[in-house]
Amino acid sequence: MFSITVPNLLAVVAVLAVLVLGGLAWWRHRRRLSPDERERARRLAVNTSGRLTDGVLVDSPYAQTSSATLNLVFYRYSASGVEYTAAQDVSNLADRIQPGSCRPGSVTSVKYDPRKPSNSIVVCEQWSGFREDRAGPSRSNGGRRTHGDEAVRGI
Repeated sequence: MFSITVPNLLAVVAVLAVLVLGGLAWWRHRRRLSPDERERARRLAVNTSGRLTDGVLVDSPYAQTSSATLNLVFYRYSASGVEYTAAQDVSNLADRIQPGSCRPGSVTSVKYDPRKPSNSIVVCEQWSGFREDRAGPSRSNGGRRTHGDEAVRGI
C-alpha cells in the first residue's frame, strides 16, 4: 500500500502551501481597485459623511480663458478656520457639470471630511456643489428675475 514517509509528507505540504499562497495572491490581485475605482469610492465616502461649506472656484477646464490642464477643477474653501485650496479631477464626471456653472470666481458648495478637512469634493456621482448659472437666460422662467432671486442674491 501507500506509506507516508517524511519526504512524501514534506512534498504534499509544499504543494499545498504553494497552492494556498498562489490562490491568495490571485484573489488579492483580483480584488485590487483601479485608481479610478479608488477615486470614485473616495468621492462617495466624502459625499456620504462630509460636511458642507461654501467655496470659490479658482480655475476650471470649462472656463473660456482657462489655464487648467486635464480636467481639474481648482477651488478654495475654509473649514474650522483653515483655508484650503484643492483640485478635483472631473474627467469621469463631465455629464454632471454644466459649463456655465463652473466659471472662476463662482461660489460653489464643497463637501469635506470632518476628520480630514483637506479631503474634499465639489462634485460626485450623486451630488454636485456647482450652482446653476443665474446670469443667463437658461433659467426655467425664461431668464426673468423673480422675487426669490432677489432674496437669495440680496438684490
